[in-house]
Amino acid sequence: MNGKVWLLALGMFAVGTDLFIVSGLLPELGHDLNLSTEAAGQTSTVFAITYAIAAPILASVTAKLDRRVLLLSVLSVFTIGNALSAVAPTFAILLISRVITGAGAALYAATASAVAARITPPERRGRALAIVYAGMTSAIALGVPIGNEIGNLSSWRWAFGFVALLALVTMAGLWGSIPAVPGAPGLSVAARLGAIKIKYAPTAMLTTMLWILGTFTVYTYLGSVLGDVTHAGESTRTWLLLLFGVGSFTGVMGGGRLADRINPTIGLVSTIGLLAVVLALLGLAVHSVVGAAVGLLLWGLVHWASFPLIQHRLLSIGGKNGDMLLALNNSAVYIGQTLAAVLGGVLAGAGDLGKLPLAGAGAEVLAGLALLAGAGAQRRSAAAAVAPSEPAVRDEAAQAR
Repeated sequence: MNGKVWLLALGMFAVGTDLFIVSGLLPELGHDLNLSTEAAGQTSTVFAITYAIAAPILASVTAKLDRRVLLLSVLSVFTIGNALSAVAPTFAILLISRVITGAGAALYAATASAVAARITPPERRGRALAIVYAGMTSAIALGVPIGNEIGNLSSWRWAFGFVALLALVTMAGLWGSIPAVPGAPGLSVAARLGAIKIKYAPTAMLTTMLWILGTFTVYTYLGSVLGDVTHAGESTRTWLLLLFGVGSFTGVMGGGRLADRINPTIGLVSTIGLLAVVLALLGLAVHSVVGAAVGLLLWGLVHWASFPLIQHRLLSIGGKNGDMLLALNNSAVYIGQTLAAVLGGVLAGAGDLGKLPLAGAGAEVLAGLALLAGAGAQRRSAAAAVAPSEPAVRDEAAQAR
C-alpha cells in the first residue's frame, strides 16, 4: 500500500490519541490545575463540541483549497493547539487550546480520507480508507495507553507534547511526499445539514448520539473511576486502558465482518442491547481490578463492534446520499460526546463516579429504543408500499376470467 496512506493514518492516530487521551489524565490534570473532576472533564467537552460544529463549516469553507496545502495547514494548527495544551498555565488557556485542536482535528479527519481516496488507484481505495481509519482505532489500543504512561512517568503535559510530536512527524512526512491535490467546489453548510431530511435519518442520528452518550458518559471520566472506585495505581490504569483498546480494535474489525454477513439493523440491535448489559454489569465489576479488566475488555469489544454496523445501516438508508449521511453522523458522534461529558460531569461532581456505568447503560437502552422505532417505521413503510399493488393484481385476475 502507498506509503503516503500510512502517513495519513499516522495523522489519524494522532487525532485519535488526542481525542481519547484526556480520560486517563483527568486525575493528574485536575490536581495540577486545582480543578474538580467535573471541571477537568470539560476539556473533553470543548474538544468534542468544537469538532461537531467545525466539521461541516470548515469542510465547506475550505472545499476549493489544494488538499496538500490544507493538510499541512490543519496539522500545523493541530500541533500548535497541542503544544499550547502542554504549556497551558491556566484552565482558561487549556480550554482555548482544546478548541484549537478540535478544529484542526475535525478538518484533518475529513481531508485525510478524501486525499487517501484520490491518491490511490480505484481498485485499492477501500483498503486505503480502511488503513486511514485504522489509525483512529489503533489510537485507542496504543496511543492512549502510551500517552497515559508518559503522563504517569512525567506529567500530563508531556502526553500532549507526545501528540504534538506525532503531528509534526506526520507533517514532515506529508510535506515531502503528498503531491498537489486540487480542491473542488463543495456543498454548502445548509446542503450538508440538509441530510437530516433523508427519510429515517433523524432516528438514525438519535441512535448514534445515544450510543455515544452511553459509552462516553463513562469513558470521559474513566481515569477517575479507575482511581477512585477501582483504586488502581497509575501503572495498573495504563494496562486497564490498554485492555479497553485491545477490545476496541478487535470489536471494530469483527463488527466489519459481521456487517458484511448479516442485516446491519439486526446486528446493531444485538450489539447495543449487549452493550447496555455490559455497562450495567461494569458498575459492579469496576470495584475490583480483575472485574474492571474483564469489563473493560468486553466493553471495548461490544461498543466498537457497533460502529461498522451503524455505518452500513446509514449507507443503506442514505442511498445515493449515503456519504452526506455519514458526514452528518460524525457530528452526531461529537454531540453525543459533548452531552456525555456534561452528564458524566454532573454525576462526578455529585460524588457518584460509581454510578456512571449505570447511567451509560440507561443511554444504551434509549439508543436501542430509538433504533427499534426507526426500524419499525421502515418496515411499515415497506409494507405500505407493497399493499396497494394487491387490489390491482386481483382486478387483473378478474378481468382475465
